[in-house]
Amino acid sequence: MRTLSRRAFVAAAAGFSAAVSAPGAPAPVTQYRRGGMVYRRLGQTSLYPSLLSFGSHTDPAYKRKVKYGSVLTEEGQQRRDRMLARALDLGVNMIDTYETEGQWEHVARVIRPRRQSTLVSLCRQLPMFVGENIDRAARLYGHVDMYRIYINDGAALDARGIADWDVLRKAKEAGKVRAIGIATHDERLMVAALRELEGIDYIMFPYNFIHARADYTEFLPAAIASGVGLIAIKPLAAGSIVKLDTRVVKGSRPESNVVQLYQKKYRPLHPAVVSELTKSLARLPDETLCQAAMRFVYSRPFLTCAMPGMFEEHTLEENYAGLTRHLELSREERAALDGAARFARATSGNWLTPGYRWLDTRWSTMRV
Repeated sequence: MRTLSRRAFVAAAAGFSAAVSAPGAPAPVTQYRRGGMVYRRLGQTSLYPSLLSFGSHTDPAYKRKVKYGSVLTEEGQQRRDRMLARALDLGVNMIDTYETEGQWEHVARVIRPRRQSTLVSLCRQLPMFVGENIDRAARLYGHVDMYRIYINDGAALDARGIADWDVLRKAKEAGKVRAIGIATHDERLMVAALRELEGIDYIMFPYNFIHARADYTEFLPAAIASGVGLIAIKPLAAGSIVKLDTRVVKGSRPESNVVQLYQKKYRPLHPAVVSELTKSLARLPDETLCQAAMRFVYSRPFLTCAMPGMFEEHTLEENYAGLTRHLELSREERAALDGAARFARATSGNWLTPGYRWLDTRWSTMRV
């Protein structure tokens, strides 16, 4: 340690904290806290979705098929309505809903008493003109908070996607929609959207502790630099992370039985790779793996919110517990840093032994 050069020390420090604390690093998304919930600004808009948001997928165990998509059985719908009401009580204010899941009318009914404080996130899924779909949603909800189009995988934006975007942009200009965006699973299209879709407010994309080390090396820096809102979908890899959790609550069921990045067409991850990635989560002794995975996503300062699908009532409580733990750890980390700063000031710069005083005297000139 006595022979460790300043350059070597800086290189080692960079691996620990450069992404968060380095000078010149992008500022985290603006946020505020109310009660036990955090709200982060969506891009450059005036909207502040809750850090934990409510996903649109419904419980496969209670679905029955209809002409377009599916609806829930009476029991399944009662369970979902109860979960949604509980989520609102916890401070969740952003609800994503699919027509093909039969949820537009049910969500409108549950949120009606709190409509002014709730953000409804929508996209077209029925064979319908985007403008007509927006007008229908506005009649049902009173107004449309967030509307997106889904862009399928491919090398470039297609003509239909660009045409739909023009409709969205005009709808926002007319005051029909407050924020417009896209959802996609393909990094090439994410980058293309940043470059070609003027006025884009947000992008929904799959993100979890696996993606953080595997994908988006081009997209994330570009999106953060542009100030576009980033919404993490699939934070639990379509629920398949449940399959890895030895402490999972009995009865928990993933949306997919194969641990994978997000869709069936992508190859499953090798178990050894998943095991190594899981170790990197810094999971706490009393945490379930799902809580640790959610806490990881909450801790990414560039994300506006995480949107898991929640099928059982205990999954809502687990995801909220992960948020609570994230806030507790953040406070502890800030307190430790503040304590170290106070100690350094109190000791007049003599808190380091003579051989390491250069850290104090030259730290301000370091560029990690």
